[in-house]
Order: sequence, then structure tokens, then C-alpha cells
Amino acid sequence: MDNIGILEALLYTAGDEGLEASQLAEILDIDLTALSDLIESYQSEGLAIQKYGNIYILTSKKEAASYIEQLVEQKSNMKLSQAAMETLSIIAYNQPLTRSDIELIRGINSDGAVRTLIARGLIEAKDNEQSRSHLLNTTDLFLNVFGLEKIEDLPTTEEDEEEMEDFFSNLVNQKGDSK
Repeated sequence: MDNIGILEALLYTAGDEGLEASQLAEILDIDLTALSDLIESYQSEGLAIQKYGNIYILTSKKEAASYIEQLVEQKSNMKLSQAAMETLSIIAYNQPLTRSDIELIRGINSDGAVRTLIARGLIEAKDNEQSRSHLLNTTDLFLNVFGLEKIEDLPTTEEDEEEMEDFFSNLVNQKGDSK
């Protein structure tokens, strides 16, 4: 695989957090000028490499925006996957937390689930001043969909086990009704 393919694979894997120029150059074993030239030469029908500060991110091209919007609308009518439900419950009970935190808890990459939950408006990503990672929190829509007035109304282990089971049963039955 050539450097352009490796670059694309790295940025795809990094997701919307992207990678720093110095990290990319080090992995590709090239200098920053060669990295800049490599990025300039990147061509794809539907993807582009965007630079934000010192971070590079693989994104879709602006021309695809209307199609992506249609996909998001269609997906918002679909049920949440088990991974999305697990991710949502982890965020709800442990917020705010980063994607890395979720990965540590679940033991698996959860970027797809996080993107789905953001697209559905159930969670939001906020800038974190301590790092370049985003902090994930549930939204007012989450509270609305699951009939909660405030996040503190989530069942806890201190409460009756039956209430918690009822809540998660309701959570599973609500899959896809978040629109």
C-alpha cells in the first residue's frame, strides 16, 4: 500500500477526532513538507482531507451533503443497534465522557454508535478544554424520548432493581422512536 492509501486508512480510523500532522508524518516516516504534499495530492470522489489547526480529518465532500442528509433522515427512522443502546446507557450514566472512555468501558471501538447517537440528537459532543477530545453528554431530546425530567431521574442501583429493569425494557422498546 502506498503512503496515500495509508494516510487515508489512518484518518478513516481516527474518525472525527483526526490526527496531528506530526503524528501522521512520524507514522508515514516522512517530513512535514512531504506530508503536506501528500495531502495536497489526495484525490477521492467523495472524500476530502480537512485541516483544522494542526489536525487533519477525513471528511465527506460538500457536494455529498444533500445525500448524507437523506441518509441521516432515513437512519433516524431506523431502530438503534444494540451497540448504540449500550453506548447510550454508558453515556447517560457516566457523562460527561470521551469516546476513549466509552471504548475502555465497552472494550470495543464505539465511533459508529456515537455518530449514530449524535445524528439522532440523543447525545452531543462538546469541546474539552483539557484535551482535544470531545466530551459526550445526553441531550434534552434524550430526556424527552425516555420520559425523564432530568438526568438524575435515571434508575440507579440504590433503587429497586425492578424499576431499573423496567427502564431498560422501556429503553429497548423505544428504539427508533427518537424522532
